[in-house]
Amino acid sequence: MTDKSNTATLVYRAGLVLALCCGLALLVACGQGGTEATATPTVAPEPTPAPSDTEPTRGQATVSNIDIQLMESFPVQVNVVASGNLPDGCTQIDEVISQRTDDVFRVAITTLRQPAAVCTQALAPFEEVVSLDVEGLPAGTYEVSVNGISDTFTLDVDNSLTESLDAPTTGAGAGVTPGISGFVWHDLCAQTGGTVDPAVPLSEGCVASADGTTIQADGVRDLSEPGIPGVTISLLAGDCTTAAPGEEITTTTDESGAFRFEDVSPDTYCIFLDTASEANVAVMEEGGVITAPLSNGVPTNSVTVTLAEGETLADVDFGFDFRFLPVAEAPANCTNSFEFVLDLTVPDDTVFPPGAEFEAGWRLRNNGTCPWDDYAVAFVNGDAMGITGTVPIEDVVAPGQSADVAITLTAPATPGTYRSNWQLADANGTVFGINGQAEDAFWVQIVVEEGAEAAGPPAPGSASISGVVWEDVCFLTNGTASRGCVETEEGSGFFRGNGTFDANESAIPGITVVLGRGACPPGGIIAVADRLATAVSDDDGLYRFEGLDADIYCVSIDALSPENVDLLIPGNWTWPAPGTGRQGIRLAGGEARESVDFGWDFQD
Repeated sequence: MTDKSNTATLVYRAGLVLALCCGLALLVACGQGGTEATATPTVAPEPTPAPSDTEPTRGQATVSNIDIQLMESFPVQVNVVASGNLPDGCTQIDEVISQRTDDVFRVAITTLRQPAAVCTQALAPFEEVVSLDVEGLPAGTYEVSVNGISDTFTLDVDNSLTESLDAPTTGAGAGVTPGISGFVWHDLCAQTGGTVDPAVPLSEGCVASADGTTIQADGVRDLSEPGIPGVTISLLAGDCTTAAPGEEITTTTDESGAFRFEDVSPDTYCIFLDTASEANVAVMEEGGVITAPLSNGVPTNSVTVTLAEGETLADVDFGFDFRFLPVAEAPANCTNSFEFVLDLTVPDDTVFPPGAEFEAGWRLRNNGTCPWDDYAVAFVNGDAMGITGTVPIEDVVAPGQSADVAITLTAPATPGTYRSNWQLADANGTVFGINGQAEDAFWVQIVVEEGAEAAGPPAPGSASISGVVWEDVCFLTNGTASRGCVETEEGSGFFRGNGTFDANESAIPGITVVLGRGACPPGGIIAVADRLATAVSDDDGLYRFEGLDADIYCVSIDALSPENVDLLIPGNWTWPAPGTGRQGIRLAGGEARESVDFGWDFQD
């Protein structure tokens, strides 16, 4: 299947809330609450039905209070704890999006409610912890606004380890003097130690090892990756090719993973992380690997630095990828929950002959607070296809980590369409669904036909993304809006195209469309270095990207790019959402994702 979480319009997600405030010529007023997505347009120029009660409802969470917490570390880390109430037991938190403009952090917390769900009608309290990206910010007071609730925090000094010699003696960053500092972080990869399979995409943050056979973390520090406390770091005289243990100075990383050597004399030194020492093995465990920094393209656990008079060296960082992910003991009253990430093997309606054996695989992320130790994939209902119980998950999966799970099934003997629904079961056998909901399952759906050839796993590069760019027509005649218009806000008197490819509307040729890997970046503009491919819409407005593997992609149109500005401006996007010219796509192996469309309303 394409989306095991029952959220059929994934394109609505990551960019919508920010686009409401930051669109090119946005007609919708910023801060007016969530905007409902209109029906997905089709490539053929035929009217698209309006949204129905089979589509999920999206909105913004009602936040009643925010608490800004400054961590006792340097650089300072800032968390915002937002709390409030969801309207009922079926509404869940969907997306948390953070953006900073100058000295203001704007955070949007969106919600999702599945259609026709049966649930309690009582208010459901929620609490979300949002980490703000404050590293490197200058001293000053900053405002934080979460769904309209605002507060401030103050940084007493510049929030960077690279400080002047006149560092303050009190407040955050006090006592920063010339020296050498850095950070040891947990370089996250859910597939560490696994074998590279060209047919299975790598999880985010994972790369193939130098010999191309095994999987490890990418060596790039993401601010969401945690530091590793308690790691011993050594400072040796001389460069790392000649320095020898004996007279070294040692320090230990703090709770944030940071370390620092104070009052270091000008000279050449070797900064050494001994992964084999007894102290570090106790913290980092055996089998893990250093992923950063690199020396001649190879990860190294030693860095040679030269310190000048009065100089402070920062960012001497080490990345470490645990071979067996350390999992803390499950907290009391922890929460079981998971997110569907990706289909790995069998797209919906794959055809099999009767009795064919096949493997169904999915990538799931632990978004709860319980580690998955002795957990299993559990059949819940539908067509069993040979399994009516559970299949163990071999690895322990910590909160925030992903796991690839697979089961071997057998196609039924009678031709027809069959669907098998699955959830997870904890060590006690308690079954739970997507985002902890009892009714949400992931599934595999196949078609059985006599004489069909046995289908193997999708071939690498057999997936594709395509769509159409069209003109979403809306105009006023004597103050009366034409067919195909919708009012931006009831009673506002402002109108835009309705986001539906109607029969009287035409395609827009010559538009450059960009494909990037991973989630869409804030603002939706994919950096040149991150572009996988570009395509140009043809005379029918159609574009297409082929040769893709199962993965997460961003499809984006930059209306202000040199290629597009003269073809589109002035105007604005109406689909996939007002002011939004990008769509995030979760693509299954072998899947042909069509109708990734873009509607544009020209403005005079």
